[in-house]
Amino acid sequence: MTRPTPRPLRVVVATNGLAITGGVERCVVEDVGELVAAGHDVEVWHRAGPDGDPDEGRAVFDRTGVRLRHARDYRFGIRTAPTDMFRFVREGLRLRRSRPDVLWLNRPEFLPWGRVVSFVSGVPLAVHLHHAPNYRRLGPFAGGRTRYLAVSAAMARAWTAVGAPPDRVDVVPNGVDTAAFPAATGASTRRARAALGLDQDRPVVLYYGRLTRSKGVLALLEAWGRVHASARVLVGPGTPPAPAPVLVLAGALYPQDAPAVHCAIAALPEGSVVVVPERDDVVPLLHAADVVVAPSIEPEGFGRVVVEAMSTGRPVVAAASGGTAEILSGEWTRFTVDPTETAALADKVLEALHAAGTEPGLADRCRAWVRDRYGRERHVAALLRALEAHAKH
Repeated sequence: MTRPTPRPLRVVVATNGLAITGGVERCVVEDVGELVAAGHDVEVWHRAGPDGDPDEGRAVFDRTGVRLRHARDYRFGIRTAPTDMFRFVREGLRLRRSRPDVLWLNRPEFLPWGRVVSFVSGVPLAVHLHHAPNYRRLGPFAGGRTRYLAVSAAMARAWTAVGAPPDRVDVVPNGVDTAAFPAATGASTRRARAALGLDQDRPVVLYYGRLTRSKGVLALLEAWGRVHASARVLVGPGTPPAPAPVLVLAGALYPQDAPAVHCAIAALPEGSVVVVPERDDVVPLLHAADVVVAPSIEPEGFGRVVVEAMSTGRPVVAAASGGTAEILSGEWTRFTVDPTETAALADKVLEALHAAGTEPGLADRCRAWVRDRYGRERHVAALLRALEAHAKH
């Protein structure tokens, strides 16, 4: 007997701004595109971006053909609770008119909004746990028709510790399209370094992301003095020392972090650190690098940088906590470290540089690890299973 084909899901996706300002926004863009491509009916509720423009970043969503709706304020406060609840009830009534099968909230910090809207509309709520909890205790907002989708087992543990019911939490790791992050070649590395103005023969270590203390940038800069001083990075037995390595920092630098970052760079040898602007296309940066570092002090929910870098064949030194530690299991555990121990961080970077130059097949093993465990197909299949299991049919 032929099994009936499941009907398409009607999904309302609630997020903040549409513009890609971080990993959560990029995940939303990719996942929405995958759902639409699979034939599901998707509507995205969103608010204004960082510049106050509610339509900033909408072009990529317009290309997928999804419906976009401006959402009201998601925030909840004790002092403003009556007006907040009234606003949430109105949003719940509006959602009920859309008649979706599931409300998929991609910003867990807005869980009170999601719970009220879900209750009023009668629509099941799926909360994507991209990062650590924003609450000490979830209290009355933990229950109801709510399912939690954690991007890693670490995030599942963190949220159950503050009150998410363990039997309602599914681990749905993020995924990366390995075709969008192809393996680096000798030619692509030369082109990328030339475009960035980097010497072709200097080892390159890359950090990309927000240039903040919490992401470990200051710890990395402190460790970099030790890495640069240990310039005898061998590329093979009996070979002369390689030129001193260069650290490339690529990302947004915010006013509150700028003075400390500039001071730390100024204390290092001239030319040992190169800062480049934030960019959407990070593949050339990855191809220019020998090693990538993700030294976040605050545990990462997942570690998207790790899988993107390894997809291009680059080994990654990352924090031995949170989602990055889960990705870097097995043979890759040797590249994990407590980033607050800057001497150990420096040693791990040197070890990874040595491995990148001396271990045959390392790049291929990096890429295979991501393809087999964190490919897009596995992620999308797990996401759809979770949404379909929780949807109202």
